[in-house]
Amino acid sequence: MKFSLPRQILDKKIFALVSKEVEKQNEMVISASKKNLKGLAAALSKITDHTLPKHLQLEKLGNNLGMGVFLRSDSCPILKGEVIAPYSGIITIVPSNDPNETGYMFELLSNIHLNREEQLLLHPNRPFHPGRLYSIQLDALKKGNFTRFINHSSHPNLIAHLISTPSKNPYNLEPMPIEVIYIAKKTIHPGEQLLISYENDGENNYWGPAKIKPFPMTPKTFTLSPDFIVVKGSSVS
Repeated sequence: MKFSLPRQILDKKIFALVSKEVEKQNEMVISASKKNLKGLAAALSKITDHTLPKHLQLEKLGNNLGMGVFLRSDSCPILKGEVIAPYSGIITIVPSNDPNETGYMFELLSNIHLNREEQLLLHPNRPFHPGRLYSIQLDALKKGNFTRFINHSSHPNLIAHLISTPSKNPYNLEPMPIEVIYIAKKTIHPGEQLLISYENDGENNYWGPAKIKPFPMTPKTFTLSPDFIVVKGSSVS
């Protein structure tokens, strides 16, 4: 599979800027628990070794809906609270009014003011403006892992958490001031599709940029049969 980046890319030149902003907005980011660090380390190992973890399956859905990620029908259930994987991509700091409608972008933090030196570092050819607002974005359009194929739903079985990984941790994970990890919101049964809510303002905000008619996806709308074939079922939760 093309998208095999285990963890996000955070350029060293903006690492300090991102860290500083995370400290300012620390109520938005939680320090990773030991359980989440253990789950993150295990997920990174699986992605490094296999790109797509062996208990998951990537399949086309049809109906112009692209791909979907399923728990294989011969696997054990994923229990509530289990770490699925980090959402990987490239972290950038960009002006808040710069449009990004790729469908693979998380806005991690917003309403950020940068000083003259910081703006010069990021955009040396753009004049300084003290009132310009910036946001920290994580984009998996060009680089990422299998999580970019996890579909949107207003009835998700996954939830996204913003976490920070400390420099001292028992799993020798590289420190990260901020990243997104997907965690099971409830028990996910074999054959079910993994789904996340990317938007809080209605289905059209997610499907609109992709020019796809809003689709009421649930974990049982598409499932894997015992012989690993995608079956269309109910769209009712």
